[in-house]
This record gives sequence, structure tokens and C-alpha cells, in this order.
Amino acid sequence: MALIRFHIGTAEPVGSKTLVERCRLNVSPATVRSVLAELEGEGYLSQPYTSAGRVPTEKAYRYYVDNLLGQRFSDNRVHAKHIQLALREFSGGVEDLLKWTSRVLSDMSRYAGIVIPPKRLGSLFKKVTFVRISRERVLTVLVSVSGVTRNKLVHTGEDLSQEVLDRMSSYLNQRYSGLSLDEMRGRVEKDLEQDLESFDLWMKSALHLGKRMFDGPDSDEVYLEGGSRFLDMPEFMADMEGMRGIFRLFEEKRGLVALLDQTIKAKDMMVFIGSESGISEMKGISLVVSTYGRETGPLGAVGVMGPSRMDYNQVIPLVRSAAEAVSENFTNTDNPQEGNI
Repeated sequence: MALIRFHIGTAEPVGSKTLVERCRLNVSPATVRSVLAELEGEGYLSQPYTSAGRVPTEKAYRYYVDNLLGQRFSDNRVHAKHIQLALREFSGGVEDLLKWTSRVLSDMSRYAGIVIPPKRLGSLFKKVTFVRISRERVLTVLVSVSGVTRNKLVHTGEDLSQEVLDRMSSYLNQRYSGLSLDEMRGRVEKDLEQDLESFDLWMKSALHLGKRMFDGPDSDEVYLEGGSRFLDMPEFMADMEGMRGIFRLFEEKRGLVALLDQTIKAKDMMVFIGSESGISEMKGISLVVSTYGRETGPLGAVGVMGPSRMDYNQVIPLVRSAAEAVSENFTNTDNPQEGNI
């Protein structure tokens, strides 16, 4: 444990002499060296080069983290309390809150802050708004009960007045009230397959416009802040190939979304250390992540991503507190703030 704590702070191999002096051990460096050699043989430590000190392996970090996860962190740490206050006082919309959360997590951890928003199509439908942008162009704004929006600019092929668009959106809001967005999409498609003779012309247009809102896949969106911090981390500064992999991971996002989705399904805090993630670009990188949501179940996840030597003792309670604070925003009211649409 002492070696891990020293390595977290320095990013350098830790030698037996350092441990004896810093921990004031009543044994010789040779005795400590022997113990370190045993731990290396068991796979907990590695030696970068001959005569160097040792560094923790993924196996060592896993043992260290599992012990931390069993703690209650009753003091909750000062910075963890700060993040709860920062998020409780936030007065913007839901999506802005989640983006702000990723920024606060990055600032307070000094690593990268990550938030995955609620899946749009899995959320309950609240309302749709159609806004005339110009001739034959309409902005469709789909809002879920969780407050997350899906905006899409649609070419209608006809010039619709704002008055007609308002009537169309009102019609869809009444017709599909209480459904999930996924159920709404299915119902719209089913209605369009049926005989539309009983529908007025503007009703038919409303259904077609409603269908166009769902064109394309549900976004693999991740709010990530502080990715550039990896540029200043000593273990990555000399590894340009590893650095390129990290930023490729940030750019493509799909791998991160799949990893964070595992946490949502598990409904609990998870810590992925290096190769445990199953993502080659995450070699030497750890992700601490926890879900947020309502009593009915998790909606999304928040996390911190950094080097495997990250300060888990600080990050774990920080991520837990962020998840709790975001959850409060979703549970304190049946209709979270939507922001401007």
C-alpha cells in the first residue's frame, strides 16, 4: 500500500531505501528488497529496468482499489462536499448541468471528467416543439421527461406556417403522451402504415414530420472535459503512440459509451483499470465511474478518467458525490429543468 501511495504521487519507481526512510521502518533496505521481490514474483510489482525501484501492476491497483471501495468514506472529503454544493446550486438546463458536471469533475480531480447523458430513446416522451426556421425548413425539438432534448433540422418539402406547426406539435403531444420515445417512434411508424384517409392533411404532415425526428441512430454522446490533461502526465509525455490512442478514443467515443453502459447495467460504482476495460487504447489508464438516476433505475453515469496511478482515495468519493448530486436533480422534481429550447 505504501509503495502504491508513493508511486501515485511521483510517477517514479519506488525503491526499498525510500520505503524504509519515508515509512520509518525498523528493518533494513535489504529486507524490504526481499519483500518487494516476492511481490514482484506474485505479479503485484514490476521493475522497469535493472537496479530501478518497483512500480505497481494492474493486479496491485486492483487489490488497492477493492480495499478502498469497501470503505464508507464517512468524512466524504472536503472536495466531495464542494462538488455537491456546486451542482446543487446550478440553475441551468439538464444537458448544461451534465456538461458542467464533467467540467467540475475534471477541475477537482485534475484528470478528465466524463458524463454519459440519459439515453434519449429510452426516456419518457414529454413534448415536441416545431419551429419554423425558413421556407421548407423546420427545427424539431423533442424533449424527454428527464429533460434531455433531441434537436433535428428537417427539410419538409412544403412551406408550413408557425401556426400550423404549433397545431401539429400539439396534436402529437396529446396523441403520444405517456409513451417512451422508443414507443413513440414505433407508434408513429405504425400509424403511418395504416390507412390515413381518416386523418386531416395537417395530421398526416404531423405524423411524417414526427417520423423524421427519429431519423438516424440514437447519439453515442459523451460529455468529456479535461482530455488535454493527459498531455502533462509524465507516463504519457514520452509515449506518442499511446497518446494518439487516447485522443482517438476521445474522438470516436463509441468505446467509452459501451464501457459506461456496462456501469449503467450494473447499477453500481465500477473501477476499470487498464486492460480490464477491454479497450486497447486504455493501457495505463483507469476509469472510476458511478451511475445517477431515480429510484426507478439509473439514467446515465459520471466518471473520472486518468492514469492507473490516479489518486483513487480522492477520486472514488468525488465520483460518488457527483453521482448523488446529479441524481438529486432528477429526483427532487418530476420535471427537471429543461433550459431554453
